[in-house]
Amino acid sequence: MTNYIGIDIGGTAVKYALLDEKGTITQAGKKQSPKTLEALITCLKNIQNEFSSLPIVGIALSMPGLIDSSTGHAVHGGALTFIRDCNIRDILTEACQTTIHIENDGKCAALGEYWQGRLAGHSNGVALVLGTGIGGGIIVNDQLLKGAHLSAGEFSFIQTSQDFGELKDLFAYRNSVPLLVKNYAEEKDIPLKDMDGKIFFKAVDDEEPLAVKLLEDYCQSLTQQIMNLQTILDPEVITIGGGISKQGRLFELIDYYLDSYLKKSPISDCSSNCLSINTRKSR
Repeated sequence: MTNYIGIDIGGTAVKYALLDEKGTITQAGKKQSPKTLEALITCLKNIQNEFSSLPIVGIALSMPGLIDSSTGHAVHGGALTFIRDCNIRDILTEACQTTIHIENDGKCAALGEYWQGRLAGHSNGVALVLGTGIGGGIIVNDQLLKGAHLSAGEFSFIQTSQDFGELKDLFAYRNSVPLLVKNYAEEKDIPLKDMDGKIFFKAVDDEEPLAVKLLEDYCQSLTQQIMNLQTILDPEVITIGGGISKQGRLFELIDYYLDSYLKKSPISDCSSNCLSINTRKSR
């Protein structure tokens, strides 16, 4: 069996797994996200050491930021602020003494969905990843779309109003999952340290009016951008990921707002099939 190490470096956690050429995961783990380049190197070496008894072909590395996967150059590392204008692949390859391939995390999500997930069998699709920001990737004619400046799929920076440059009007801000939870905590005078997504969605399940209203606003805003992406890209499927995507209520509301938008949309005939596939298969 051929062994690979897959590593996703996020702003708060590093998730990793041992997998084979078919994508079958045999072991997995999680570590705290590094805050410096030196800590990143140490983290990767420690993960390597966990599998030192096995022959490893290489490391597949997913991380935020603008990444040129063909050269390994990182324009910046997004939440990993210590990575900027450097060839991060060369640095890590030298440190780990193994083959390393690196790509933006949202684009990795799209590639994974295209390979074995909800985009499999489709030539054109979009993956949206809901989290602190809005990550994602775009598949066009069976190819990952990177764009002229590597920024295709950086959905976080979509403007949602005419107040250009205002943080509050970015797609990432309006549909940030931590911000959704934070807003609920502030309205209920709950210390943020005592609040998390599980508590919020328990309140939603209990039909607590404030929690339901906040989620409705969140889903309405999200659905507007889903419709925009459908209008611009005309994909076969738009799939939604991220921890919040495990919540069935999220898709109930998206379905509701999609139905409302599609009734008024001149492209409803071509949109309804795509978007119904999206919500049905994302559950």
